[in-house]
Amino acid sequence: MGSPKMAKSAMKQGIWRRRIGAPFAAVLVAAVLAVVVFSGQFAKGPNDLERTVSSKLEGEDTEQIRLEDGQSPNKEAAIEEQKPSQAAAIDQDDNTLNPGLKQASGDERSAGGSDSLGKESPPQSQEGDGGTAESGAEPYIKCTAQSDTKICDLSNPRFDICELCGDARTIGQSSTVVYVPQNRASNGEEWIIRAQSRKHLPWIKKVTIKSVNSSEPEPICTSKHHIPAIVFALGGLTANVWHDFSDVLVPLFLTACQFNGDVQLIITNNQPWFIKKYSAIFSRLTRHEIIDFDSDGQIRCYPHVIVGLRSHRDLGIDPSSSPQNYTMVDFRLFVREAYGLPAAEVDIPYKADKDDPDKKPRIMLIDRGKSRRFVNAAHVVQGLDWFGFEVVKADPKIDSNLDEFVRLVDSCDAIMGVHGAGLTNMVFLRSGGVVVHIVPYGIKFMADGFYGAPARDMGLRHVEYSISPEESTLLEKYGWNHTVINDPETIRKGGWEKVAEFYMSKQDIVLNMTRFGPSLLNAIEFIM
Repeated sequence: MGSPKMAKSAMKQGIWRRRIGAPFAAVLVAAVLAVVVFSGQFAKGPNDLERTVSSKLEGEDTEQIRLEDGQSPNKEAAIEEQKPSQAAAIDQDDNTLNPGLKQASGDERSAGGSDSLGKESPPQSQEGDGGTAESGAEPYIKCTAQSDTKICDLSNPRFDICELCGDARTIGQSSTVVYVPQNRASNGEEWIIRAQSRKHLPWIKKVTIKSVNSSEPEPICTSKHHIPAIVFALGGLTANVWHDFSDVLVPLFLTACQFNGDVQLIITNNQPWFIKKYSAIFSRLTRHEIIDFDSDGQIRCYPHVIVGLRSHRDLGIDPSSSPQNYTMVDFRLFVREAYGLPAAEVDIPYKADKDDPDKKPRIMLIDRGKSRRFVNAAHVVQGLDWFGFEVVKADPKIDSNLDEFVRLVDSCDAIMGVHGAGLTNMVFLRSGGVVVHIVPYGIKFMADGFYGAPARDMGLRHVEYSISPEESTLLEKYGWNHTVINDPETIRKGGWEKVAEFYMSKQDIVLNMTRFGPSLLNAIEFIM
């Protein structure tokens, strides 16, 4: 792979090529401008120029300045005017969460044809928020009631899911969703599921799904809707950013994105902080009010209700298991659009900004707050600088303002950190961005599944570096003769609790920058 000196030399050569090339580019631009001016191609005055810009905005660039829909960086003023409110208060009148968290109004969105990712979707209703049914509304055609279709599927080892087509009624006060079949049987059925993607966690809130039998009275609708609804639970292992995405946001994308924003989200065990933190993503998933199921006093009637969230694997999507063929690239681009980051075709910053001769590749260094920290963080920063990087340090609490943080990540070519939740922020990198993954001693067996495979699936480059025992503080604690050092496999056989106790909770990192050098060379090659 070459030496660190070769890497630094290559980096300097790239910078000098920019410095030498910049004057020639300036001369060429000046010559072209002169030709254009003398040929009368420029606007004759300010009014002509204004009309040209206005025409441009009303034409092909219109899509770029819509709320949460691929905004371009040079339209920040327009974006700020259209950004959704960050407030996370509960409306006491109708138990809805964040009435401000709505997508662009109906006339700003497609009336049908394809969803936000270009996949096929049904025509959208043009009704207001909540999708309240009115006379003359078009019949719902996304799914139709079938007598031989099973309502609930409990066979998946990760999640349970129930899909009710036809006449479904949500009763928040009892955490129940009632299905009224067209042909009622003598005996109704009942299922109780945990409405999140980790069904084996005992503290996930449960929802009851019932089909009424021929002798039962059906609950009377107090609010009728002509859009679908998704009932799901928050809580679980959320408050860890990896679990936020792996357990809720990716499964919610899989389940909800097909409706192109025309779906009502009904949340049990609501966590207002979660809705507020990821308000941009929720605004992209639904243009309707979010319902707090536990305090909802209505009996809401829908033509289609899904209870639970579909999930394929940890922080991943299996396109063959998705009817819409969604991928993790789709998810990453969806998230970037939600936050108004540059479009998919925009290159990583180092390649995109070719006019700056002194441009260095930017790497975000994520250091952890408690365990698996860089003991020699200052030395690591110095080493990255020596290799030619501009280092951006991320504080463990940096996500307190996520809207600002995602733009900081987007400005970087690479993200680097020790195995942990902070690496989940790779979802905000541009296509071709690099994830430098430092793997602590003893956990190599699980490293790729958590971050390596997801990075590649998102269209990113993944560089993995496994530390040696000498780079772990465990060696000083236990010595070479302890099982923790000389036989990690035995510790692993003791179960996850033992792995977590020793290798996840008691270990910090003393990174050897010389040994780490070849991995950095890989990252540099990917960037350049």
